[in-house]
Amino acid sequence: MMPHPTNAVLVGKKKVSNYVIAALRMFTHEGLEEVIVKARGANVYKAVEVANRVTATLSSVKVERVKVYSERLRDKNGAERRVSCIEVALRKRRD
Repeated sequence: MMPHPTNAVLVGKKKVSNYVIAALRMFTHEGLEEVIVKARGANVYKAVEVANRVTATLSSVKVERVKVYSERLRDKNGAERRVSCIEVALRKRRD
């Protein structure tokens, strides 16, 4: 597994608002031009919600691209299964 880039928000079990705040902070306080919202499995819907809320809050931020794919993972019992994944790249427009 590769380490996540510093401009990534990895969506997990926390509330959606936590990830929205993290992404907004990256754009406003850290001055990043691009933030990637990533999730897999049951959290894919949260990544979509995070992207929607960020773009609604910051009018200068738009969805640049969306990547959907699946990964093969092993569960606790060692069985292999496929998990759906999403990456939503948000980019700040230059005015």
